[in-house]
Amino acid sequence: MTNSADIRKNIELIEEAYEFMLAYAAQGRADEGAGPDGAHIRTFLTQFNDATDSILQAVEEVSSSSPESKAFIEALKVDATTVKSVMTILLGKDNVSSEMVDNANGLISVRSYLTALFFLDKAVLS
Repeated sequence: MTNSADIRKNIELIEEAYEFMLAYAAQGRADEGAGPDGAHIRTFLTQFNDATDSILQAVEEVSSSSPESKAFIEALKVDATTVKSVMTILLGKDNVSSEMVDNANGLISVRSYLTALFFLDKAVLS
């Protein structure tokens, strides 16, 4: 699989995880085990984190092959590092409530990262 295809696959995994996170946040769960989807939040947080790791590894080649994208890729890596720390903090909790996930979803760094991934997909990789 090419780096572009790998990055796009991982962007899709992040989108899927983020959509679950949005739905989970809207459910008002105090306890993650409550209800049929509660325990799945950790699966999607891990999916988001792992896909971010894969993208971080793959963008190195994009950065070196496209000098005009270098500054953008460096900023993307900063956001990715912040987002990984958010996912790690959530995964380290004994209980991941809807409120925690809602607050994570609202972080500017999370939104910046997602928007940067979409720009990466449509402008940098094309």
